[in-house]
Amino acid sequence: MIRLPLPRLSAFAERARHPVLRALLLTGLTAGTAFGLVGCAAPPLRLYTLGMPSDENIRPTNQPSLSSRAATVAVSTVVIPDYLDSQDMVVRRGEEIVRSPRSRWATRLSIGITDLMTNEMASFHPSMLITDQPLADAAMLRVQVDISRFDVDMNGQATLDAHWAILPADPNKPLIRNRVHLTMTGPVTTDADVAALMRKMVIMLADKVNADLPVVSATPK
Repeated sequence: MIRLPLPRLSAFAERARHPVLRALLLTGLTAGTAFGLVGCAAPPLRLYTLGMPSDENIRPTNQPSLSSRAATVAVSTVVIPDYLDSQDMVVRRGEEIVRSPRSRWATRLSIGITDLMTNEMASFHPSMLITDQPLADAAMLRVQVDISRFDVDMNGQATLDAHWAILPADPNKPLIRNRVHLTMTGPVTTDADVAALMRKMVIMLADKVNADLPVVSATPK
C-alpha cells in the first residue's frame, strides 16, 4: 500500500490549532470587526419639529387667565396626503419623492401640523379655549382642515392647497367653509431649511383659517 504524504497545514492553520494562539486570533478578528463597524457607522439622526412660535413672537404679552366658562373650539387632526403622513422628511424632485437619510420629524407630520396650527390660532384668541386635545364637554366650534397638497421641491418652491370647515355646535348657526392655495420660496440646502419653510407655510394656513373663526362668547352660568 502506498502512503501519500498528508497536505501540510498553512502557518495560519497551525497557529489556530494552538488554544492560546486561537484565542488571540479570535480576539483580533472581533476587535477588527468592531472597528470596522464603528468606521462605517451612519451620522447621528436629527429630529425636527415644526415647533412653537418663539417667545418674542407670541402676540399677547400678558395673557388673561382662562375663564371656566370660556368658549371652546376643538381642532381635529389635520388630514394630509398619505405619502406625507409619516416621520419621514421629504422633498419633491419632479414625480419622485426624495426622503432625507439624515433627518426625521419628531412626530407624524399630521400631528405636528395640527399642534402648530392650534397654537397659532389660540394665540389670536386668548379668551377662548382652542385645543386639539380631548375636552370634558362638547366644543362650541369644531375646526376641520384637509391639506390636499403640501410639496417642497428641490428648487425651494413650496406649494400648499387646503380647504377647511368650521362647524358650530348650534345647528341654527351657519357652517363656514373656505379653501386656499399658498406658494412660497425659500432655501432648502439643509433639512433645517426645509423644516423652516414648511413651518412658515403652516403658519400662513393657520392665519387663513383663523380669519374665518368667529369670536364666540363665553357660555352662560
